[in-house]
Amino acid sequence: MLKVRTSSLYTLLAFVCIFAAGAYYTHLSLLADRKEQLLLMEEVVGVQAGAIERRLTRSLSSTYILAQEVRRSNGQFRDFDKFAEEVMQTLGGVSNLQLAPNGITEKTYPLEGNEKGIGHNLLQSDQRKKEAWQAIRSKTLTLAGPFMLVQGRVGMVGRNPVFLEQNGESRFWGFATALIYLDDLLAFTELDQLQQKGYAFTLSRLHPDTGEVDVFARSPGKLDEQRVSKTIRVPNGEWTLTMSRPTNFTLPVVLGMTLSLVTALVFALLIRRILREPERLRELVKQQTAQLEQLAFNDDLTGLANRRFLTEQLEQAILHSRRAGERLALMYLDLDDFKRINDSSGHTDGDRLLIEVGRRLRAAVRKTDIVGRLGGDEFAVVLLNIKSADNARRIAESIIASISRPVSLAQHEAVVGTSIGITLAPEDGTSSDELLRNADLAMYDSKRAGKLQLSFYNPVMQEQALHSVRLEKELRLALEQQQFFLVYQPVVSLTNGRVEKFEALLRWHQPGQGVQSPGHFIAVAELTGLIVPIGYWVIEAACGFVQRQMQTGRTVKPVAVNLSVCQLREASFAEKVQALLARLKVPPELLELEITESMLMENVDLAMVLIENLKRLGIRISIDDFGTGYSSLSQLRQLPVNALKIDRSFIRELETSPVDQQMVEAITAMVHKLGLRVVAEGIETEQQMWLLRDIGCDHGQGFLFARPLALEQALQYRGHDALRAITGARPGHPCGAAAAG
Repeated sequence: MLKVRTSSLYTLLAFVCIFAAGAYYTHLSLLADRKEQLLLMEEVVGVQAGAIERRLTRSLSSTYILAQEVRRSNGQFRDFDKFAEEVMQTLGGVSNLQLAPNGITEKTYPLEGNEKGIGHNLLQSDQRKKEAWQAIRSKTLTLAGPFMLVQGRVGMVGRNPVFLEQNGESRFWGFATALIYLDDLLAFTELDQLQQKGYAFTLSRLHPDTGEVDVFARSPGKLDEQRVSKTIRVPNGEWTLTMSRPTNFTLPVVLGMTLSLVTALVFALLIRRILREPERLRELVKQQTAQLEQLAFNDDLTGLANRRFLTEQLEQAILHSRRAGERLALMYLDLDDFKRINDSSGHTDGDRLLIEVGRRLRAAVRKTDIVGRLGGDEFAVVLLNIKSADNARRIAESIIASISRPVSLAQHEAVVGTSIGITLAPEDGTSSDELLRNADLAMYDSKRAGKLQLSFYNPVMQEQALHSVRLEKELRLALEQQQFFLVYQPVVSLTNGRVEKFEALLRWHQPGQGVQSPGHFIAVAELTGLIVPIGYWVIEAACGFVQRQMQTGRTVKPVAVNLSVCQLREASFAEKVQALLARLKVPPELLELEITESMLMENVDLAMVLIENLKRLGIRISIDDFGTGYSSLSQLRQLPVNALKIDRSFIRELETSPVDQQMVEAITAMVHKLGLRVVAEGIETEQQMWLLRDIGCDHGQGFLFARPLALEQALQYRGHDALRAITGARPGHPCGAAAAG
């Protein structure tokens, strides 16, 4: 009986020990899982709250831009729609911009759907006039909402008070207002994707009127008891983002208890598992924490710092350099031609290319420097403790050379370049936002200069941006008021001096500035798309010159017109030119269109289609500025063109440069083999003319024969100067033209 009792006691003790061990194990697992879940939740909530705060701040910055323009124009805001459209396209996330002088809405963009807002008094009849008066008293931007708008959507209205200085006093002018829809703001977060993974969230605030908690956005699922909250700073208030992810711990508990009760055979293994479990759990938490940090601070494709982490590191670097009296440089990089490669080869190859670019950037700088991917094909590099701007320039040139090397993709090699903008601290700024903005401006300046370029930021860039805006307005007015006109430069035969054709050259009689050549305004015209209507005007005016020649009864000479790359991209360009020729009754063979070699090389396939369409109409085609675009003989052979114009850079030093002479001679021989005519541009001396004639160039144009002529002068031009130059005495040969052989 005693043995039975002892056995039962040991059995009971064994049962209790096994059950206690299982319960302890289950308890540890539950704690670890909860801790892991909590760590993950804190990181996820922090990332989403930061995304909401940054997006809202960026969208509301549109009101500061409007306010600055109001102050700059002393309250006389002009071309509001155009300005507002550019601001909204640049910043994104803004649905409507308004100006409200004296608190009364006077201008709104876009107007469609917002007409009822015109004349609305924000200080009297508005439901949220409280925030409007608060903005005036505090002279700071205030945010009203979120609340249900008349458009049927929930949104926020940021009102930025504008004060003007008059006679040494600050006077309230009105409001610069931005409307932001709540669902557009949340679209910049990952909350929708997280809901699909089981997360739930609420976005709330203390209501400014009632003081109660106002939940203005929530997920369909309800919050779990284990939840994490994060405060979001907004103007004149705070929002709270609360998130949870329900986890069912019932099944692990049941399984643990069941396994503990099923068998005593696993007793030793269970004890061993219990002893090792804390260490395993700590390692698991450590690994998960490291993965979360990687996701939070690094770009998941390239492994470089993401925009958030790079900005934080840049702020720390600025503080350190200021204390140590050091300088740093920020480079903003944008890949050239990446979209073309990504679209043609696929996103997989595009990702491979970005990964390789990130690796080359990391290899091109020191380990202490910071390299990040800002998004898409944009990267940034922070060079710490540089000695001078030349150091930054040399590193930038090294980066350009490194990235320009071919990259092996799945099926082929690809070549991309990069444009780099550089800004220095503390000279150009003392905050991360300021430096990033300046480097971005410098990068766009290098983009305008061409591929594989770098530019340093300077304050003039801001002025240039404003100058471009003003010039665009003036160009639109020039089209409306017919301020453009054409001059005509003759192209003559180098054999007999006869006029073969005229080249139409665009000029602009700018009020108050005089006559301007295309170099003054063509870049802005192409950037804004105005070059398309200007280009059609040039073609029509050139055809008008052909009509005038036809009316004189004399031999009509063709007229050549330069094409812009923007016109080259127009699918209906050939049809529009055909309709124009038919309307003016001008034979198509009397119109010649010149395509620059660099434009041709930008998209050979597109140029081929356009040229073939134009040739079918009977229009003459020539390649302009040859020698600057790196086209190959095989490409030239495929193009159905009539003539090729050698760029003036080869003619300028023809008399003294044997290399230029050899280049012109080689180009002429090659082009003649293809059955094309050769035209030399920029002939200014008789010696140049004789050298080109000996080489075999067919035609020439330049100041030696005639400067660009007004319409009436061109109609009267008979080429006497050209004939005298060609048939006159050759320098060093008393027998005249016969010496040419």
